[in-house]
Amino acid sequence: MNDFSEIIKRINKASDIALFCHTNPDGDAFGSMLALYFALKKKGKTVTAYCDTQVPNRLAVLEGSEHIVLPDSKSHELAISVDTSSIELLGGSLKTFLLAKSQIAIDHHASFKRFTDVSYVEKDACACAQIIYKLIKEMKLLDKTIAKLLFGGIVTDSGCFAFSSVTPETHEFAADLMSYGFDASDVIYKTYRSTTKARFDLKSRVLAKAKFYSNDQIGIIYFSKEDFEKTGTSTFDTEGIVNELIDIDSVKIAYAISEVGDKNFKVSIRSKAPIDASAIAGIYGGGGHKRAAGFRANGYLEDVIDRLVKLVSDRI
Repeated sequence: MNDFSEIIKRINKASDIALFCHTNPDGDAFGSMLALYFALKKKGKTVTAYCDTQVPNRLAVLEGSEHIVLPDSKSHELAISVDTSSIELLGGSLKTFLLAKSQIAIDHHASFKRFTDVSYVEKDACACAQIIYKLIKEMKLLDKTIAKLLFGGIVTDSGCFAFSSVTPETHEFAADLMSYGFDASDVIYKTYRSTTKARFDLKSRVLAKAKFYSNDQIGIIYFSKEDFEKTGTSTFDTEGIVNELIDIDSVKIAYAISEVGDKNFKVSIRSKAPIDASAIAGIYGGGGHKRAAGFRANGYLEDVIDRLVKLVSDRI
C-alpha cells in the first residue's frame, strides 16, 4: 500500500477500534500505539489499546500508559497492529486481534511478514512512530500529547538519532513534533537515558562477564536468571545494554542472550555494516532490522553461543 487511503477509510467506518503492539514492547511500540489511541479518541471512536505484557516501569512515563490493558475475549470492528513484524509477535494478544471483523498492520521492519488483508509497511523508516506521525498528520489530529508520544517513539528506536536508520526525514518529522511545545529534553531523558539503580547493577554485573571472539569482532553478553534475581530486574531491563558492545570499535556484531526459561533464550543482535542482523535472526525464525534484530533460541547455553559465533565468523 502506497498511501493511507484504505486505512483512513476503515478507521472512519469503524466505531469500535482495538490497537495492538508486539509482546515485550519498547518505546516505539507503546509510543506509536498510544499516539494512535489519542488520535482515534479525538475522532470520537471507542478505542482499546492491548498488550499481552504489563507496562514496564521504564515505559510507564509515557502519557496514557494507564489505558493499555491485557487482552480479553472482546470482538471489535477493527484491529490495528503497530510495530509488529509478524503475527507470532502479538503473543497473548493474537486471539483478541483475530476476533476483530477486519485487521490492519502498520510496521517498519525489514522482516515484516504479511498477516492482515490491509498493511502499510515502510522498511526505511527508523521507527514505526514515523509512519504513525504521517497517518495522524494526514488525518489532521496532531496535538501536543500525541506529538510527545511520537517523539518518544522516534527517540527510542533511533538510538536518540544515532542509528544508521536515521534519515533527513526523521529529523524533519522530529522538528515538526517539537514545534508542539513539549519538553524534548525531558522526553529524551525519560525514554532513553533514565535508568534505575537495579538496572545499573544488572548492567555492571553482565558487562563484567562479557566475552569476545574472532579477534574481538564478536561480542556476547549473557543475562541469567540469577542475574535478574540478584538485582531485582527482569528481561525488560536488558533493553539497550547490548549497545555497549557494538559501540566498541573492534566489534562488528554483538549478541545479548537472556535466559527466559529452561534451555530457552531470547537473543538480541546489533551489527555494523555490512552484516545484516535481520538475516541472521531470520535463520532462527526471528527478524528485525539490518542493524538490530532478535530471535529465540533453545538448547544449552554453550551450544547456543557456539552456534552464534560460528554463524558469523565467516561474515566478518
